[in-house]
Amino acid sequence: MDSTLMIAVAIITGIVAIAVVTIKRWLDQYRLEQMRKSVEHIDAINLTSNVGSNLRPWLSIEALRALADMTDFHAQRINTKFISLPRSTEKALDSADEWRTASPPPSPTPLPNQPKQAKELRDSLLHYLQLIKDGHRERVIATEAARERIREATVLNARICANTYQARARQSLTQNAPNQALHFLKRAEKTIRGVKDLPKDLMNELDALVAAINELEEQRAVSGPSRLADEADELAEAEDSWKKKTFD
Repeated sequence: MDSTLMIAVAIITGIVAIAVVTIKRWLDQYRLEQMRKSVEHIDAINLTSNVGSNLRPWLSIEALRALADMTDFHAQRINTKFISLPRSTEKALDSADEWRTASPPPSPTPLPNQPKQAKELRDSLLHYLQLIKDGHRERVIATEAARERIREATVLNARICANTYQARARQSLTQNAPNQALHFLKRAEKTIRGVKDLPKDLMNELDALVAAINELEEQRAVSGPSRLADEADELAEAEDSWKKKTFD
């Protein structure tokens, strides 16, 4: 074989080999990138499902449908050629289908009034807010709908906080600590007043809070200040300080 031809064949063979290696590397990188993006979408689906399940008793039908839309958005972007859906994600997709046809509960579900459970619920609410913002950024949720969902979450947050403070106030009254109860009632009042355009039930709750606060203040004025009352106030502030990060 002519030496020139041999050199040409060698060069072509080398180019083909380099091309094959380059294409294989590109395909591997493409596959890994698709897997990485798919895992991110799977994580988002699972988070959306957890948030929806935790908040479902207190969310509107429109809010549940918005979460279902977010679930569909992420599901459509999973490349199942390179990754299989975990069983938990398949269940999450089933939940999203249920949310689309869900009916309002026959009666409101009571909110938790213990600080630990209230904090867990509020953590889910913060995740919910982020999901709504992400949905708006991805144009899955329209601007006006996103505003309504954020408004709904703001009201729910106020309900959670005020409910917890009022539970602590009732507990203080059973322990014969009216000053401590007054402290928690005022915290509840402040929380509700911080919400614009209060719904009717929260307006009624605010009126009841104001009446209870006035009654306790009148009782304190009649009984007069005491060292025990001052100590109760200090105890209330110390005991409640760690919650300010959570509820304020």
